[in-house]
Amino acid sequence: MPKSLDWIPKRDDDIFNKQRAYFERIVANKVAWGIPDGAIAPLLTLQAEYEPLYWKIQDKKNRTGGDVAAYRDCKKRYIKAWRAFHKERVVNNSLIPVADKVILVGKERDTEPTPRGKITTDPVIGLKPTSGGDIEVAVRVDKDQTRSSMHTLADAVECRYTLMPVGEVPPDDPEALGKTQTSKKARFIIHCGAKNVGNRLHGFFRWVNLTRPDNNGPWSDVQTVVIA
Repeated sequence: MPKSLDWIPKRDDDIFNKQRAYFERIVANKVAWGIPDGAIAPLLTLQAEYEPLYWKIQDKKNRTGGDVAAYRDCKKRYIKAWRAFHKERVVNNSLIPVADKVILVGKERDTEPTPRGKITTDPVIGLKPTSGGDIEVAVRVDKDQTRSSMHTLADAVECRYTLMPVGEVPPDDPEALGKTQTSKKARFIIHCGAKNVGNRLHGFFRWVNLTRPDNNGPWSDVQTVVIA
């Protein structure tokens, strides 16, 4: 297959998101599509090895060269097994509708984005103050109890926030807050600055569709944390 037509993305973030969506769909439809558990199990084992390594290398301050090497080795093995699974169990599988094969493969570069529906849920938020006035943010969909994740219908997560002294009451309308940050990753940093240490961050979060804002999700309840 020519490189330009490769159905597996090149960027690490895109690979992570695609493999998650791909195997969620495979597992959900394995009976109807005649795919035995024994064929899926090795891929899920590799996925369980790959995903923690992916999250480890996102921490650029604390990751080691060994962490990066382990991630690259695992990613290479995972993608090789993923391609073999797809060729053997999906490509010529007459039980899988063509529309589902298109969804599984997708395109690395869509000239016409596939329409996506309205997002109906808000993200689950974790806020962790770190030294120097930074706040580590981790978002996830409700079903992912132990790991950060992006909503499958979202391009990014948006935060509207304000920084105020402890004890002051913030506006209860996200649109009234003066600061905005948007991230395409499920883990990111809000830089509040050393001058705000001791103040409190008040923020609202939502999933966003960058091409169709009318499909954005609802705002979360206000999230607060003292800046350290």
